[in-house]
Amino acid sequence: MDSKQLHRKFYNKFDLAKWFNEKNELVDENEVEYQYCGTKEDFRKEFVYQEIEKYYSDDKIYLIITSGNSSLVSKSEIVDRIEKFIGKKEIGVMDKSFTKLVFFNSYGTYKKGVVIDYPKSRTRKDRIPLKVAFHANMYDASTQRVAKAVQEPLEQLGKKLSNDYAGNMEHLWIDLELVESYLVNRKPYLFRFQKKVNIASSVGGKDYYYNVGHFSVAPDFDKLKVFPDDLVCDYILTLMYQSTQVLIDNQKKLDNFDTIKFRSDFVKSCNEMGYLLI
Repeated sequence: MDSKQLHRKFYNKFDLAKWFNEKNELVDENEVEYQYCGTKEDFRKEFVYQEIEKYYSDDKIYLIITSGNSSLVSKSEIVDRIEKFIGKKEIGVMDKSFTKLVFFNSYGTYKKGVVIDYPKSRTRKDRIPLKVAFHANMYDASTQRVAKAVQEPLEQLGKKLSNDYAGNMEHLWIDLELVESYLVNRKPYLFRFQKKVNIASSVGGKDYYYNVGHFSVAPDFDKLKVFPDDLVCDYILTLMYQSTQVLIDNQKKLDNFDTIKFRSDFVKSCNEMGYLLI
């Protein structure tokens, strides 16, 4: 593998990695705290050497600096090489199995991580609650008041419906489409069940979700224009409830997901929150 390929390989793996915090626990990117190693005369050479020595068992490991300066280097020499570039370039270190990473940024701090091989699919475990999320984050000036009115009720409802309903679904995402112009040439998205969903994380890398049910719902925009604020939530929650008929229609695909209980809980939860399905 030449230098350019190694450089590309490291950053491909970088996007798949999970990183350690100070307690040596794997955490999400936004929870990672970089460790200080210094630059130039403040470079903690012996400290970095010990960190590399403890983390890697291979005698030789990959040192990634630029697309034209990346290679397999003796572990005993790598810290001398890092010292030359720390503070000037971002530096990567990777073992020969491409699973253990160390990343030094240009500010004199670093983080350690591992590449986790996420399977293409998995079976939902028994008694694991369904995670329900309603989204109403796409709106325009004419429907902004609707999005704001339903935001809190939909968040509360999602939490109330996060229960064990059996079947194979781990996540249920229902989107409320509030931009009428987007629907001129298409209908709301039909129900789809995906075994694995990859979503780019806002803090870098990717998030992985398994066994996801996902569809969207569109309101009657003429009704929204005339509904007073105190009836908007009742109308939207009713629309959401009616849309869950799609779960009954896809019962076989969802491996006997308990749709009857889910819909019953939906009505009960709305009533508990003070909303009346109309």
